[in-house]
Amino acid sequence: MQQVLVIVLNYNKRDMVLACLASLQKQAYSPVHVVVVDNASTDGSRAAIEKHYPQVDLLCNATNLGAIGGRNAAFAYARRKYDFDFVLFLDDDAEVAIESVRLLLETLNRDPNAGLACGKTYIRFESSVLMSAGIREQLHLGLCYDRGAGQDDVGQYDRNEYVDACGAFAMMIRATLFEALRGFDTIFSPYGWEDVDLCLRARASGHHTSYVPAATFAHKGTRLGRGPVPIYERYKARNFLTLLRRHATIFQKLMAAIFVPLRALRLFLRFAIDGDWRAIPAQLRGVWDFFSHHRGK
Repeated sequence: MQQVLVIVLNYNKRDMVLACLASLQKQAYSPVHVVVVDNASTDGSRAAIEKHYPQVDLLCNATNLGAIGGRNAAFAYARRKYDFDFVLFLDDDAEVAIESVRLLLETLNRDPNAGLACGKTYIRFESSVLMSAGIREQLHLGLCYDRGAGQDDVGQYDRNEYVDACGAFAMMIRATLFEALRGFDTIFSPYGWEDVDLCLRARASGHHTSYVPAATFAHKGTRLGRGPVPIYERYKARNFLTLLRRHATIFQKLMAAIFVPLRALRLFLRFAIDGDWRAIPAQLRGVWDFFSHHRGK
């Protein structure tokens, strides 16, 4: 029977990570190793995990390695300890419906062209509001977004299909593919678009991302419509330009030279109207970071 490794990334979400582990304990597909990588939490997460789930592997980082560093470190640790065929990445604020691991696994086994798989994700299981039905990228327009985010689920995303990408909050990938791609790219550290980059690199190597609507997840930490966080806006801007530089065709880059500044102006206007003034210099700082890094290259 094929082995599935689950890597749960945790940082100061004690109650949520316990709920995540509880949902994994109920999975219909049993051959699952679970590794929790804790990025130097200070909220008692480690003690709570050791007390309630002593059977899981708890990898404790002395410092916060960020999402990319934490996930990559956990994969390397697990590769030394276990044999496994697939890895499911989860955020600490995610939960998994009872059949979801099995459904993603079966999809990847049936389709040799699929290297990654994701499911339909809600803001919480008690709600019909969607958080993501896979990710759509339109780099030439300066867009990369979760399909269905904020929409009520009325079956509009109930078709099994390939999508451009999926979020690492709930993403299954073939272990050999993750190794071949050398994991999440640290150029996107500390966070922002590393999961989309991974999916697009996989697609370039002939491996699609399969969307499986019957496999359902909740991403409880998601706050749709929340105000912008300046530090996040900075890295989001910088890393989107990195994503564009890496994956867009020449034609798409020419289109982006027109549409991305227009979209930025629209975004800045919205920030100004909403009173989110700090987000504007944060995004501009991200743009400056990008061009400073790539100057002369």
